[in-house]
Amino acid sequence: MITADQPTCFPNELLVAVSSKQDGTVLDRAVGLHSPEVSTNRTRFCEQVGISYGDVVFQRIVYGKEQRYDEIAIVTAKDTTLYKSEVAADALFTNQPGVGLLLPVADCVATVVYDPIKRYVALLHLGRHSSITRLIQKTIDVFRQHGSNPAHLLVWMSPNVHQSHYRMDYFSLANTPEWKPFCEKREDGYYVDLQGHNKQAFIAAGLKVSNIHTSPHNTATHSDYYSHSHGDTTGRFAVVAMIRA
Repeated sequence: MITADQPTCFPNELLVAVSSKQDGTVLDRAVGLHSPEVSTNRTRFCEQVGISYGDVVFQRIVYGKEQRYDEIAIVTAKDTTLYKSEVAADALFTNQPGVGLLLPVADCVATVVYDPIKRYVALLHLGRHSSITRLIQKTIDVFRQHGSNPAHLLVWMSPNVHQSHYRMDYFSLANTPEWKPFCEKREDGYYVDLQGHNKQAFIAAGLKVSNIHTSPHNTATHSDYYSHSHGDTTGRFAVVAMIRA
């Protein structure tokens, strides 16, 4: 855990922390989702930031042809690892103090959204798939349904792969109005700015630009963070968020 990289944009009642390679991987599919070694890393990281691993909801991201990548789970203490090993969802949402949300991530954008007035928090996994499905807009709709004003929401985006290193052979949406400003066509493929696209999506959903904060770190070039595009195919760091009790 790197002290200088921890987000500072949230009020004290919300704990948000990000781990790094020095904390060990918090997910390695090669050895199983909940192998003892990996679970120990999660436990140690949580203890380091002052919470119990048993009090967090472990967010599992599922890929496959049948997935929609816009699943939002409203979670409570009954969904924490004390009772369940995981919750499969693209975003977690809670208003319960003392219930942590924990997401393993590598190049994708782990994003915390917080309403300091209503005291609701969400943790989103913003990869290419969930960005296309407009997970952000659907999450903000959940906040609205619970009485939140989007203008009051605060956002922080984790270290993630930057456009300079996020290459795809082909991207069918590259020339659409929504994506064109965030795609660059080069000889070897398309380079996509996920962070920039999703920041714009938050603005379109009614958030203030001044309330959106982004980590400057590119996981593809930063030695302290796992990056699948940089060869760390089995490792992931964690982002955890919890409303303090």
